[in-house]
Amino acid sequence: MLHCRYIKAGAALGAFAAASTAFAGDSERVDLNFAGVDYWSFDQGALDPTSPNYNGQTVSSEAGRNYASAGCSNMDISVCWNTGATFENWASELAFVMTATDGTKEGAGFYNIIAPFAGVDTGPVTEGTCDPYTAPDEQLVNFTPFTLFVDDTGDVSVALGSTYNDGTATRAGTVNNGDYFFELGASINPACVDATGSCIEVHPEPGCDDPSCCSLVCDSSVGGDEFCCSSSWDSSCVQYAVALCGLFVYNCDNPGPQSNDCATSPAMAENGVVYAFDTTGANTDGPDEIGCGSAESDLPIWSDLWYMIDAEVDGFMTATCCLDANFDTKIAVYNAGAIGSTFDPGQLPASYVGCNEDCDDPDFFSSELVVAVTAGNQYLVRLGGYAQATGTGNIRIDIDEPAPPIEPQTCDTPGDNPVTQSDTLDLTDGGIACAAAGITTENNYCRVYTKDELGGGAYQINCVNFGRGNSGSYIPAAINIYVDPDGGDPGPMGSLQLLASNEFGNYTTDGNEFDTVSFGDQPVCVDLADGETLVVEMSIPASVDGFATFAGGNANTAGSFVWIRSGSCGIAEYITLESIGFSQQWTVEVSGTAGDCGGAPACTGDFNNDGIVDGADFGTVLAAWGACPAPCPQDLDGNGNVDGADLGLMLSVWGACP
Repeated sequence: MLHCRYIKAGAALGAFAAASTAFAGDSERVDLNFAGVDYWSFDQGALDPTSPNYNGQTVSSEAGRNYASAGCSNMDISVCWNTGATFENWASELAFVMTATDGTKEGAGFYNIIAPFAGVDTGPVTEGTCDPYTAPDEQLVNFTPFTLFVDDTGDVSVALGSTYNDGTATRAGTVNNGDYFFELGASINPACVDATGSCIEVHPEPGCDDPSCCSLVCDSSVGGDEFCCSSSWDSSCVQYAVALCGLFVYNCDNPGPQSNDCATSPAMAENGVVYAFDTTGANTDGPDEIGCGSAESDLPIWSDLWYMIDAEVDGFMTATCCLDANFDTKIAVYNAGAIGSTFDPGQLPASYVGCNEDCDDPDFFSSELVVAVTAGNQYLVRLGGYAQATGTGNIRIDIDEPAPPIEPQTCDTPGDNPVTQSDTLDLTDGGIACAAAGITTENNYCRVYTKDELGGGAYQINCVNFGRGNSGSYIPAAINIYVDPDGGDPGPMGSLQLLASNEFGNYTTDGNEFDTVSFGDQPVCVDLADGETLVVEMSIPASVDGFATFAGGNANTAGSFVWIRSGSCGIAEYITLESIGFSQQWTVEVSGTAGDCGGAPACTGDFNNDGIVDGADFGTVLAAWGACPAPCPQDLDGNGNVDGADLGLMLSVWGACP
């Protein structure tokens, strides 16, 4: 089961590795106090020491010292709903940030360390007011030893800011009082600086080639032994490294009956071929993978089986058993080097590419993973279970060249009677998305329009203009137009009648952008009967590496809602964002013209009423392919399925309607 949750798009800061226990070496604690200072949004200067909105303090330290822990206490703040803001600030959006580096040039900067009011997703209930919040108890974060260091300046800066920008250019709140501390751990042991030899292999020289791990092993205060840095790196030092540094030592000493139960003997997979599997009795030989985002801290991929596939082209690999397994699965992918090379399974943690816990499968929570691959490399695909689950199913692995990006669209023929449920089309806030391990899963959003909102009669849709944001790589997405014959809440999905679907390119954005889907010379004719509603949906597939969602932030017309569904978060049918505690709004404008636009279909198969049975109608048939309960216009033979028979009927009347 995937540990998914709906989260709000916000400022991106560095992330750190947390540990369950503190590093107990030669430590030094530094305490700071913040009192009577305003705090602002991170993108309004809270991270910029030259900005008047910066409230940080700087202390001198020692470059290269590693951070052991940090924390806060005695928190007393005021959180504000600023006049003119659409929404209030939340207490949970306040965070302490601190300068650090992970040892790389790119990894130097502010890191989001602790949110003193995490989970307190509330603020004032009245615009123009501020409410008090307190958290007197000490809160502690222990860092994984030797993963976060004082940067090359030797200075440490600490500040407070908000992850949310309410768009008013006003402070988010005030810190009346707050104590913050950080603790510096021991320095790198000098014997580890230029040491050679793997930390998980015996060698006669002292030290090993990972300075952080080496220093831990040689520190007796955390259970290590100085012998390892003064004499030689023997078998006991290797054991210390495995235990203290969490290093992965591969073994597959007790394989099950499957021939591909070990990473050293994967089944060679061919592109697009389906392989049956049974994980019953298989051993678990791969490393724990936190990137799967599993619930209950279930890090192993249990009873794993292995497949190897060669990438002949640059593109995307899809490894899936979605809806084709009888247990809760996980799928991970590892880069195994050049095609034909020998892969050392001890390098699996360093070769990790991605993992998926759940696809849109509400019954068994099976898996589907999409990752980018490079031509000339071979990839290991690892299939196993959640919480020691085993079972049977089928896996298919495809590597496809990416389709050319969809060109941005423009609304060249806007309608005379645009319809929107937003007060303005300004984008002031990011959206909400189901996400796991920091990456959005598949998400669908919609708005619902009544017959009266469309002018009381027929309505011709020329374009749909909408807000979106995508911090990750380009992915295709789609705007879908449905009629809901039952009206009211949208759905169930099986009852919606698809009128049109238009893909658009969900390009990487710098913040929020207003985008357009155009129906060009084939506008969509909507002629709602009494009680029917129009449903405008944005459908976004799972991201490879980022956070893709809607954008908006403006108040709704009274009585209108933004709806969301995502099978990965266990929501198969549409619910309102408000019902799960979010007030964000998706900004959408339907650009069209009220009035007669063709009435009933000119002939069988002319689903968009343009007088021609052509590719546009063919697309609606493909979009409705499969089981399609009545009412379903694309089910021309009325058997409950859109299939080859319906396609044949449509092709028989291809061309201009008689």
